[in-house]
Amino acid sequence: MRKVVLLTILILFLIPFNASSASFYTYNDFKNLFLKEIKKELTWVKGKIVLEKFRIEPENIKIPKNAFYKIKFLSTPSVGSNFILVTFFNRRYKQIGIARLWGYVEAKVPVVVVIKPIRNKEIIKAENLGIEFRALSRLPQDVIIDKKSAIGKQARISLKPGTVLRMSYIDLPIVIKRNQQVNIIARGKYFIVKAKGKALQNGRLGEIIRVRNIDSKKTIWAKVISSEEVEVIF
Repeated sequence: MRKVVLLTILILFLIPFNASSASFYTYNDFKNLFLKEIKKELTWVKGKIVLEKFRIEPENIKIPKNAFYKIKFLSTPSVGSNFILVTFFNRRYKQIGIARLWGYVEAKVPVVVVIKPIRNKEIIKAENLGIEFRALSRLPQDVIIDKKSAIGKQARISLKPGTVLRMSYIDLPIVIKRNQQVNIIARGKYFIVKAKGKALQNGRLGEIIRVRNIDSKKTIWAKVISSEEVEVIF
């Protein structure tokens, strides 16, 4: 009898006082469940998914942690507001409760950020740029996510440190300058003709600029194909 009493006392000491509360879903448990299900749907996000706001209805719902559950999205999963209906079942698959979960989801994605000042018309170097995580919902559509897309380009405006780099802030560098002598290459189906010319305006790779043929004095439109050549196709 004495052994039974001692064993009972030992068991009581070993059982934590909050054992009953720990057997039910907590606020954080619901929050983690919501975030887990959202991440399954937003696999396209190349960054960190963060839950900024969260709410449960009803707030005082009691669901055992060993319950099964079924998920139903009440809106298309996306960055922003999301609604999930969670139906819980016991081991016999009998419904024991329904929770409505709402959360505001943000995605922190890596973007190219200016870390050293860049002057207007300056050629952008790797040392001018860094990578930071920024909220996707607050980013413009033409944000640059790869340094390689910006290095070697020319700034269209002056850029301060901390600026998120956009395609509209950069341009290809000018490779042919106004009044520069260039080689004009005229291509046809069965011929190639070369002549000397003079650029009448600045030009970037791929741009169409006005060029004067030095021999004929005629002004033509030609495509910039290098720092010394323009091309006319017949």
